[in-house]
Amino acid sequence: MTLVDRIQELCRKNTTTQSALERDLNFGKGTISKWDKSYPSSDKLQKVADYFHVSTDYLLGREDKVLALNDRNRRDVAKTLEEIMDNIDKGNALAYGGEINEEDRELYKMALQHALEIAKLKSKEKFTPKKYK
Repeated sequence: MTLVDRIQELCRKNTTTQSALERDLNFGKGTISKWDKSYPSSDKLQKVADYFHVSTDYLLGREDKVLALNDRNRRDVAKTLEEIMDNIDKGNALAYGGEINEEDRELYKMALQHALEIAKLKSKEKFTPKKYK
């Protein structure tokens, strides 16, 4: 399976398209398709890996394991995120100097959700017994 095949498979599993992925990552149109003939830069490869929460080794075919969040993990992340956002809304979480506007609130929420998901995946990777990998 090629790099592009793996990315297309991840797009299908995550109900997105290659074009949408390129837009989300600010890549030019058709950038990923070109990777069939030449490898991407390491920073672009890392962006795709981070987007799908997989390793660059997985994308390159060096490993087959994909740790993904299950429903329980997603609920844990959502609960923690809700608690954090409640504290932000109450002014208990940030040394911000006043109320935050809706745009900044959404940016904080997106960044926190991404960080919580990565932390959950790293935890799964660290504590998943080898026989299940």
